[in-house]
Amino acid sequence: MEMKKRDTISTPSDHRSRKTGSALITAVIFAFVIAILSGTYLKLASAEHRASLRSTAYASCLNLAESGVEMGIFALNSGKTSGSTWAVKVPDFLSDSTFSGDVRYVILNATSAAPTIYAEGYMYNSAMPTVSKQVKVALSTGFQPFQKGFAARNGITFSGNGVLLDSYNSNYGEYNEDLNQAGIDADYGINGKNKNDDIYVASDRLNADDGSTSVSIGNADVYGYVEASDESRVSINANGMVTSYDHIGHDESRVSGDFYADFPVTEQPSGTYDQTYASGISGTTSVAGSSDPDHPTYYNISDISLSGNAGNILSITGHVVFVLSGDIEVKGSASISIQTDSSVEVYTANDVAIGGNGITNTDGTATDFEIFGTAAMDGDDAGQDIKVAGNGQLAASVYAPNADVSLNGGGTDGEVLGGVVALTATITGGSAFHFDEALRGITDGDGTYSVDRWLEMTGLTTESTPHDLSNYFVD
Repeated sequence: MEMKKRDTISTPSDHRSRKTGSALITAVIFAFVIAILSGTYLKLASAEHRASLRSTAYASCLNLAESGVEMGIFALNSGKTSGSTWAVKVPDFLSDSTFSGDVRYVILNATSAAPTIYAEGYMYNSAMPTVSKQVKVALSTGFQPFQKGFAARNGITFSGNGVLLDSYNSNYGEYNEDLNQAGIDADYGINGKNKNDDIYVASDRLNADDGSTSVSIGNADVYGYVEASDESRVSINANGMVTSYDHIGHDESRVSGDFYADFPVTEQPSGTYDQTYASGISGTTSVAGSSDPDHPTYYNISDISLSGNAGNILSITGHVVFVLSGDIEVKGSASISIQTDSSVEVYTANDVAIGGNGITNTDGTATDFEIFGTAAMDGDDAGQDIKVAGNGQLAASVYAPNADVSLNGGGTDGEVLGGVVALTATITGGSAFHFDEALRGITDGDGTYSVDRWLEMTGLTTESTPHDLSNYFVD
């Protein structure tokens, strides 16, 4: 008997069952995807949090290491060290709800005139491994304000064409003088000339965390060295270079990033003055000083303002100190003339603008005309402006760590011989700056220690390889 196949008939309940199963599977898959995405997001968020913590910790480590340097210098200056090696650990120097930070420092050759400090900062918390940074600082006793030659605390800029910087030594005569013809038997200079390539153009940056430029060479030719702070950079245009007189083209080995600015502000002299110009000096004036440079004549002057024709001259004979309560301005064809065997020290917290025929320094040495800027900072800005402009040649030293110093030369005689320390320093136009290496012989201070060289021990070079300090500490 032939069997007939029975047709299958779907009921409404069967359709509902399949739809319910599909929805359940879709929901399970969707939940699984959400779980994976949520886990990935949480991992990324956690990684970002840890990276942020590490970045904050590393920045704090450097601050802690610098605190260790300051504690080491204080210990040396206050006579708290004993022996040639001095090691100190300061646990929980920094502590808050997130981090704890330790400081430790070691002073090597602590009994010498040139000790070295290694300082480390450590940061740690429960969410990350311990991180650390180390710095190395070379010190010396006393303070040499013009050790570098052309230095600033917060940036140097050279603009325009024809800017040149190099060095010479006034102990051997005038710049670029033929030493053999002058009868000077000196193992110095370039091809027997009184010029050299031993100037350091050096600047820190007060807010260097943003990696901003601290030295902008532009198109200038620097026959010497350039130093910036570790967190900042040096900018050089295609037509600029840092080099030596025996090298052709730019020499990158003469550019480094380990400068640390440490320039104390000079105090304004006080006490009894030998003479006072209460109404200032505004016309042709002759000022006489002492014949003994170690005991100069002190003048209290409200201001110096010279302008008009070439007959308006402030003439200085002998050795004097000018303490000003106001500005110095020289413009038009007026000038200041420093006679043979004479010198002037200027102390002012106000502005200085030397133009016109400028300064005539008969002996032509930077120690014969010294400007000391004594202003405090105006918040984050410079406390004073010091400008040297015009076509005149100026032999001078400017020490003004809180001033904006600008050298604006021009013409065939637009050059300055001497040394500069400023908050910010600028050279524009065709100016030439010749650092007088004789200024390195000036030492101020009372035997206290100051920073000569600062280096973060990053391990990127042999010189910056961190020093193991663990052997100096016994728990």
